[in-house]
Amino acid sequence: MNAMLAQDSYDEEKLVAHHAGAGWVKHLAVNKRYLYELVLKELYNFGQKKVEDQVIEKINATKVLIEKGLFPDAFRELKKAQKIAYKYELFELEIMLLSIEKRLISRRKIKRQREENIQEIFQLESHCLEQLRNANEYWLLAQSIARLQIHFQGLENEEQKKALKKIVESPLFLDFSLATNFKSKAYYFQANAAYQFILGKPEKAYEINTRFLDTLEAEPQFLKLYAERYLATLNNMLIDSLLSGKLDNLETGIDRLEQTAERPAFKGIRNIKARVFRQKYLLLLNWSLSQKDFRKAQLWIPEIEKGLSKYGRKIEKHHRITFYYLVAYLLFRNRDFDKAVHWNHLILSDRKEDVVKEIFYFARILNLMIQYELGNHKYLDSLLVSTAKYLSKRRDLYQTEKELIKFLRKYTYAANKKEKQSLVKEFATSVDSLKKVPTEQRVFNYLDLSAWLQESFQ
Repeated sequence: MNAMLAQDSYDEEKLVAHHAGAGWVKHLAVNKRYLYELVLKELYNFGQKKVEDQVIEKINATKVLIEKGLFPDAFRELKKAQKIAYKYELFELEIMLLSIEKRLISRRKIKRQREENIQEIFQLESHCLEQLRNANEYWLLAQSIARLQIHFQGLENEEQKKALKKIVESPLFLDFSLATNFKSKAYYFQANAAYQFILGKPEKAYEINTRFLDTLEAEPQFLKLYAERYLATLNNMLIDSLLSGKLDNLETGIDRLEQTAERPAFKGIRNIKARVFRQKYLLLLNWSLSQKDFRKAQLWIPEIEKGLSKYGRKIEKHHRITFYYLVAYLLFRNRDFDKAVHWNHLILSDRKEDVVKEIFYFARILNLMIQYELGNHKYLDSLLVSTAKYLSKRRDLYQTEKELIKFLRKYTYAANKKEKQSLVKEFATSVDSLKKVPTEQRVFNYLDLSAWLQESFQ
């Protein structure tokens, strides 16, 4: 283990070569497996105990007591576990507990063999099985709509429309009362919100997601159990607010988000404060972009810098890269090009393009525009060539990118004002035409070329 820890990153070939002849090297596969199991055990012990863990611990205690022949004590632990499982609707664990109780009865180790008691156990297990079936049906419903949402956003053909129609006309989708436990209710809300989102109705999706959060708040025993689901739904609700253009809803949702970091139910969420920071400011930056309020967004940049510095690697890399691009682009739109080049360089200087590769690609295109605005025309000349080569090695260039590169190359060498005006007009016409082409939309999601032409060339 010490030999492994001495390496900056695990390299088995170097490890074996460096310690050739050591006894443990002969059994390296066994040692690795042992270490893996040990790490998993320690991670489990280190982590905050969940409600399910409490029940499992009592199940294990019950089994130990049974092995020792301490049947009354085992039965008491069993009842404690059943009480927790019942409270939190942990039906799978309730079935395990009932199975243990049935074994105790069959072995005549507890005095609970009257007919009414046997019937009670039968009814309890039947109820748990029914609730599991209900939750499973709602899980299938939610997953079916989620699949359509991921693969067929916009309902592109009749086959997809028919598939969705069949799902949303089912009684489970239409009738909330058929969701007979909390997990089923959660899936019901998830399916209905996703359906409204697919239809392009973020206001409706917002209402449904809000209903779920309010339902969860009204049953606090489930809040800790479904803390992750709460945060995911809250994030969806904030996106709904963003898309519907309702600032009041967005601000209310952000207040709700910030409160989660201090609430006991969410203390077990890993890096909760970093997560709240990330969600809040990515939403605000996207809001500023949608509203074209670039000056207001610039006021948030010091807080964003502070948060990125404070939380560092606690914020996943793909989110950090997204922050860099959004801030760079907002600064660019605010014509603060010196700061824009700094933020964009945080992306360009990263040699591991292992996440959100699309942002790495469009950061190169944004860099062309920034360098033009900074007046670095000699550097831009070589950059136009290298950027085209860089992109072509990774994917096909969009026609819009080709037109932009051609425009910048010609414009920087234009002989007079009249020629420049002609080039701007020609490029503006191309942009207007390309904006209508579906396959070119990704470019315009990242860069508002029409606005740039008006701001810099009119």
